Amino acid sequence: MDKKQKRRNELLNLVNSKERISIRELSGICKVSELTIRRDIQELEQQGFVQNIRGIVFANATKKENKIYNLNDASAENYSTKDKIGLYAAGLIEDGDIVIIDNGTTTERLAAHFPEDINVTVLCYNINILNHLYGKPNISLIFGGGYFHPQTLMFESRESLELIRRTRARKVFVSAAGIHDSLGATCTSTYEVESKREILKASMEKILLVDSSKFGQVYENFICEITAFDLIITDKNLSDEWIRIIENAGIRYTLV
Repeated sequence: MDKKQKRRNELLNLVNSKERISIRELSGICKVSELTIRRDIQELEQQGFVQNIRGIVFANATKKENKIYNLNDASAENYSTKDKIGLYAAGLIEDGDIVIIDNGTTTERLAAHFPEDINVTVLCYNINILNHLYGKPNISLIFGGGYFHPQTLMFESRESLELIRRTRARKVFVSAAGIHDSLGATCTSTYEVESKREILKASMEKILLVDSSKFGQVYENFICEITAFDLIITDKNLSDEWIRIIENAGIRYTLV
């Protein structure tokens, strides 16, 4: 095995073990230039082993047996934190609001705490969120149907996207799997992206609900820059560095 192939094998092992890593980090670990790493990664990408998205290298899920994202598993992580975020977010909803609730485990906790004593119109496309809301007498529900994704409990279709485009909301509550200062908000599944982008376009106030473990994380599917959000609601474990980043970006935030 020549030196180049040995290095590429090492790169592939590093990416697979971490699932995502920057070219700069790989350059430091392998003690070669970033240009050399980029060439190696390009070759591995052509072979289908990795993906390079804006300098962040991801393991290709179709080439390795990594675990499938499952909403029920994800909801168990940081449950109490997500519940606090959802409870606080529910308190922002006002009588007469038109609200869109995105797919996700933290947005699901918002639906669980949804106020019952006010008249609100809600658009959603997740079965858990629908189950929390359909029995509340003062809520007018709009549901986007289509193909059902059991891992995330989300429905999506062209018709659902058209429904979102025809709707205008005062508030949208959005989830994300990763938040990065330069790479923006990202999610785990390609099919989620278009719905998330459309609900952001359809709403006056854009509110991000994420626990602090999501900050600094990056996934393959880009949603938007963090400056697209008017308000971020997260927990008190958020680092001082991230608080500075949010403040410098001019985004309002609440720690619960």
